[in-house]
Amino acid sequence: MKKLRDVKNGELYYNGYNLTELAKRYGTPLKITFLDVITEHITSLKKEFNDAINKTGYQGKFYYLNANKANYSKEEIETSFIAGDGLETSSYYDLLLTLKMFDKHPSFKNKLIVSNGLKLNDYLDEIIKAHLDGFNIIDIIDDLNEYEYLKNKNLPIKVGFRVHLSSLYESEVPDDRFGLREDEINYILEDIKNTNLVLTTIHYHQRGFDYEEDKFKENLLKAFNYYLKSKKLYDTVNNFDIGGGMPLPISEDFDYSSFINATLNYLKDLCIKNNVEMPNLIGENGKFSQKDSTVNIYKVVGVKNTGLYPWHIINGSLLIALPEMFALGEPILVTPINNLNKDMVKVRLAGITCDCDDVLFDREKGYFEMPDSNDNYLGLIGTGSYQNSMNGKGGVHHCLLPEERDIVISNDKITVRNELQSIDDIYRLIHFE
Repeated sequence: MKKLRDVKNGELYYNGYNLTELAKRYGTPLKITFLDVITEHITSLKKEFNDAINKTGYQGKFYYLNANKANYSKEEIETSFIAGDGLETSSYYDLLLTLKMFDKHPSFKNKLIVSNGLKLNDYLDEIIKAHLDGFNIIDIIDDLNEYEYLKNKNLPIKVGFRVHLSSLYESEVPDDRFGLREDEINYILEDIKNTNLVLTTIHYHQRGFDYEEDKFKENLLKAFNYYLKSKKLYDTVNNFDIGGGMPLPISEDFDYSSFINATLNYLKDLCIKNNVEMPNLIGENGKFSQKDSTVNIYKVVGVKNTGLYPWHIINGSLLIALPEMFALGEPILVTPINNLNKDMVKVRLAGITCDCDDVLFDREKGYFEMPDSNDNYLGLIGTGSYQNSMNGKGGVHHCLLPEERDIVISNDKITVRNELQSIDDIYRLIHFE
């Protein structure tokens, strides 16, 4: 995985760009998206898998699908679609968006669509329509009502099922609401032979943030046992979908080569032991492709002393910029980007909103370190996944703070996607005449 961060002359560079220079050129608050990072993450991961497949003698293929829900911006989805092997959808509207992307790129019609989530009839009907229109689409069944609806259509729709697994990690809800119980899976495995449905895929979801080898293997084995069982019953079963379970490069030093080789060898041995063919592997890694592509930058515009540590106030909102961190505890790197060669002082960070919760500091230490300077910029690195949908991009925000100027960098070309939100933009959104 490419090293994205570097420090030169006390300033932070990201993907080869001086972040302070960009902040001064375009002003702050500023959001920067590097489309090249998305492409690099996907292509490097595919290469790691292909190299490992050749090295281990694993007999299946690896398919990378972008999980659209991680970032619903057009450029980000399109970049992932071109670099990857297909798209994963999570709702009716998500599937409509995906089909629109396929319409734009008709030469990619054979790329894969995997549809997840709870499905009402509108979602299921669109899946059926996509099947009839010749798209390579797989419906991942999440409950028995969905299965009964599809089987009554008497069509050879490709389906899979999601395995229900209780979480092994403290950060997750212990009883996942998704997936089928063992008795429900057994019912489908017994009943599907009487239908026209084509069982192709076993799916489970493994989050990427909380990677621990023993826990990863425990869930992997639980789910993979259903592949082994299903494959012995139906030769059409040829995919094992691990969902979003690709460890994320939070520290930039994760050994993907060793992880992938070990995983392929583990699955290979299970297949040989059980005398079944090795499945193709599908990864739906939205965070993996999107997270590291985006950086937010703010300027420290005020300092206020009220206690032990001074508050360094930025010209934006931490709450608005980091909903994934505040709501879910997801790691996002918060760091000064300039004056890094100066002495550090203990401070606490605050947004400019009128909200006592719009603050950030290490809760154990009680402070955050910033350079001893009156010209500091703050970077939020890794905001490319889920922030836009969670903070309502394009909408009205807390204290009417404007959205950042939004720029996109691709092949060394910089495009301003959105200017800093104006009060007139906000008036239109709230229908204020």
